[in-house]
Amino acid sequence: MKNHPQGRESGANHSDETKPRAARRAFVLGSLGGLGAGALALSPLQRAMAAGADLSGITLTIGSTSKVGLHRELVASGEDRGAPYQIKWADFDSTLVLLEALRSGRVDIAQGGETGVLFALGNGSRISVLAAWQETRSGGSAILVRKDSPVRTVADLRNRKIALPFYSKQHYQLARALEQAGIPFDRNNVLSLNTTDGLSALVNRQVDAFVVWDPNTAIAQTQYDARILVPLKNVIEVPGLVYAPTSALDDPLRRLALEDATRRIIRAKHRVLQDPARWASDIAELSHIPLAAAQLQVSRTYARYEPAGSPQNIESWQKEIAYFYQTGQIRQQYQIADHIAPGFGAIVADENARLGKQA
Repeated sequence: MKNHPQGRESGANHSDETKPRAARRAFVLGSLGGLGAGALALSPLQRAMAAGADLSGITLTIGSTSKVGLHRELVASGEDRGAPYQIKWADFDSTLVLLEALRSGRVDIAQGGETGVLFALGNGSRISVLAAWQETRSGGSAILVRKDSPVRTVADLRNRKIALPFYSKQHYQLARALEQAGIPFDRNNVLSLNTTDGLSALVNRQVDAFVVWDPNTAIAQTQYDARILVPLKNVIEVPGLVYAPTSALDDPLRRLALEDATRRIIRAKHRVLQDPARWASDIAELSHIPLAAAQLQVSRTYARYEPAGSPQNIESWQKEIAYFYQTGQIRQQYQIADHIAPGFGAIVADENARLGKQA
């Protein structure tokens, strides 16, 4: 089922946003400074609320590029409830479309693969990285072929047609897989197709391979007898991202909401993964996909969030940036560390520590 973009409603009434930004910043920071030392045990959001900060006029639109992304995780875990701000959802078929919405102000926070964001930053977009996420199992990123395909190795894909949602995480993974097999990334053979059209092209023998992620991979396997040629995590694995438009962090109240949303995202992931059977059932119900596909995805997926600014994460992203710059696919070389949002690393570490104590 194809997801259609649902951005923030036009004409929404955000009364708090009519205040001058500088005045709002002074109010929040000044009020926090007046609290006693005992308030330091509270979270930043709790302290801000105690000081009189009002987030009721803030709406965060949360973007997802997967049928089982942030939207479903937050709903299934209950973390979509009880926020002191409004939450809206924006579901997309690919990172490219999501990033267009984010740049135009229709998405406030999103989570997904890193490649599209790295491309956008390399072409001048103002995006800040809030957190990283790592898949610790095999995951569902894969090159798929038909069950009866003669293709048995990546080398067999030479001069064959491959469907790929461009600028997804799998774009980089496929490029490196082809490179390792001595095959150039040729846009005459690698076709830019979304997940729905890519699967259709594979099933109808219009392409020889389809590169995609779960639950699309699991659906293709369980419903259309697709075969995994190679799990792309075996080729290369780079951390994914939680990210937001940099402009959103300039607003002190919206930043507080983003900090709280980041914590909710971390808790949601942790909670749904604690009960795999329940999570598979929730995926099937919320995303309208077969239970068998949901169960297959859950069996090979276990991701965790971590601070974005760790040396390992920076190194992985920097290598990917260098690859696309050297191959002429992004305009400029840049330092990803310059785009890590200050303060969010501590938030991620703190929330992980809290969850660790609950385990």
